Amino acid sequence: MMVVQSCFHSAAGTRNTPHRQGCPLILFMKNHGNSIKFEELINLKLSPPPYKSRQYKADLVKRFFVTLRAMSPNTKVVRDDGSFILSTEDIQRRRMVFVSFFGLIMTAAYTVLQVYQLGMEKTGWLNIGTGVAGVMLCVMGLNAALWRERPQPIIRVLLLAFSALLWVEIGFAGGVTGYHIGILPILPVIAAILLSARDTILFTTLNLLVVVGIAGLAHNGPYLPTFEIDAQTDLMLSTFIVLTAILGCGGSAVTMVHQSEKVNRQLLELVEYQSHLAAHDSLSGLGNRIRLQQRFESLQEGESFDLLLIDLDGFKAVNDTYGHNAGDYLIKAMSERLREVTDDEDLLVRLGGDEFVILLENVDGTMGSIRKYAEYLIDIISRPYLWEKTVLRCSASIGHARYPTHAPSPSKVLSLADKALYQAKNAGKHQCVTYGAKAVPKPARKPRSMSA
Repeated sequence: MMVVQSCFHSAAGTRNTPHRQGCPLILFMKNHGNSIKFEELINLKLSPPPYKSRQYKADLVKRFFVTLRAMSPNTKVVRDDGSFILSTEDIQRRRMVFVSFFGLIMTAAYTVLQVYQLGMEKTGWLNIGTGVAGVMLCVMGLNAALWRERPQPIIRVLLLAFSALLWVEIGFAGGVTGYHIGILPILPVIAAILLSARDTILFTTLNLLVVVGIAGLAHNGPYLPTFEIDAQTDLMLSTFIVLTAILGCGGSAVTMVHQSEKVNRQLLELVEYQSHLAAHDSLSGLGNRIRLQQRFESLQEGESFDLLLIDLDGFKAVNDTYGHNAGDYLIKAMSERLREVTDDEDLLVRLGGDEFVILLENVDGTMGSIRKYAEYLIDIISRPYLWEKTVLRCSASIGHARYPTHAPSPSKVLSLADKALYQAKNAGKHQCVTYGAKAVPKPARKPRSMSA
């Protein structure tokens, strides 16, 4: 009971914090009053307070990194979210960050490995100094890649300085037979992915001259100091150098291929998108004349279609009365209605202004059934449209022609449908006329207000 009483006193003497509100012991005692058995108290499992939970600690770490990111200055590296194509400068900057960071890690690790395997006596201040200088050059390269406006000139100088350090180490640590020589092939590769083709040729030529020069000195006389190490240390250092060269060349190749494939894919998507824009109307989202012409050109022998040429009645009055915003809304709303009553295989096109085309693919119905469908379309189009608390009204006239029944070419069928549309307009509008059939005169309709 002493434990129970102390728990009550602790709860009563402190603020009602969330973790105290949710404490299982306190909730259990509040529900049961003083009738608590010792066995129940022992078997009661207490959950840790929130500040000791794993989620709470993860949130703290996340907040720390968010704060650290907010305090750090903004870099020049563009965030690639896939919504746009990176420029050549942005791609090279990302490569510079990768190469500088990779060089920093590997140079520091190699310098530490040298000291650990050889000791200070054999390693000497020269190798330590070149290692420290190499790390500093990588840090400077990383700084230039992240924050410089034009990092290429600085990266060129830093890469040349790093190469000179490597040449010095090769010259004083075994020459072309030493373990340092394995890192040379990576230098032209780095120049290729970071700089230009001219720089790649330059670094390739310089490395060839250095190797030939050092080998010539070693061949013609004992001009190079010997660098004797035991077989186990030679194996360790040589393995590290070879692995670094493989990782550097392989990582550079993977980076180039990945970025190249990504850019090519984005360019292909951009071309497809531009082709889509070129063949579609920007306002309604329907196909345009180019899309209709593409369908005409792709016709195969034996194919047939019915073409409905639609012209809106009263659209000009809506534009004149309520402005072009109302007219644009009417076009978009009517386009959505037409989408809902046409099949996916049929082609729906806005020719321009208030003219539309519906190309019905491989219809087996009679001319009469097509006219009934056209009358249904007129009824759909004629229903009122609500725009900014204003009811807009318009109707439609339709001209119909069939390929190849009425004409042997698709363009001629479109021309005949236009003639049929002209007949429907002259006969009182609000109807469909098939080419070759007579239009039925419509009685004059009473003028109807466009707004309710």
